[in-house]
Amino acid sequence: MADSYIEVTPENFTEQVLNSSDFLIANISAPQSEACKIQEPEFEAISKEYQGRATFARVHVSSEDDLVSRWNIEGVPTLLFFKGGKEIYRISGIVMRHKLRRQIEGILLVN
Repeated sequence: MADSYIEVTPENFTEQVLNSSDFLIANISAPQSEACKIQEPEFEAISKEYQGRATFARVHVSSEDDLVSRWNIEGVPTLLFFKGGKEIYRISGIVMRHKLRRQIEGILLVN
């Protein structure tokens, strides 16, 4: 685990993500995905930049996980943005740091 984000499993997703009152960004990824390997350094860097202003979580999934069907994850990586346990936004596919920063800043301004 990086010290700037928490590791979440599909089994403890409800406890760690949905029961959180924080602004939380969950990186839904798969270890074998090349796109996720590209996304990972961007996610880690942005999690360090916004540490203390948002909670960041990485969730490794497989296509068989109930979490994938329950949350309509059509591909990885997918970033799910939560506030008070409710999904408020999502981004599918690779997103670079500057675009992710703009999205986070917009959410922080509103909330």
